[in-house]
Amino acid sequence: MHFSIPETEVRSGDNGSTFVAYNIHVNGVLHCRLRYSQLLGLHEQIKKEYGTNVVPSFPPKKIFTLTPGEVEQRREHLEKYMQAVLPWETLGACRLPR
Repeated sequence: MHFSIPETEVRSGDNGSTFVAYNIHVNGVLHCRLRYSQLLGLHEQIKKEYGTNVVPSFPPKKIFTLTPGEVEQRREHLEKYMQAVLPWETLGACRLPR
C-alpha cells in the first residue's frame, strides 16, 4: 500500500471557523480528509501501542495560524510520517479515521 498526502484544503468547521484538511490517498485514491488533530490522535495511539522509541517524530503543533508555506511543509512532513509508519506489518489492523 502506498500512502500519500498530495494536497490540502481549507474547510469550514461547524462553528464557522476554518481549518486545514489533509487529503489522505491510498494507492492513488482519496481515502479521507483529516485534520492535523486527528492525525496527531493516530500518532498518540501508535506511540501508546508500540512505544515512543519505535515511532518516528511527528510534525509539531503550532500556536499561531500557519502560513501557506508552513502548511505545505507540514503536509510534506505528515506524508513522510505516514509513509514511514503505516506500512509496518504490525499496524496492519490500524484503521485511519474517516
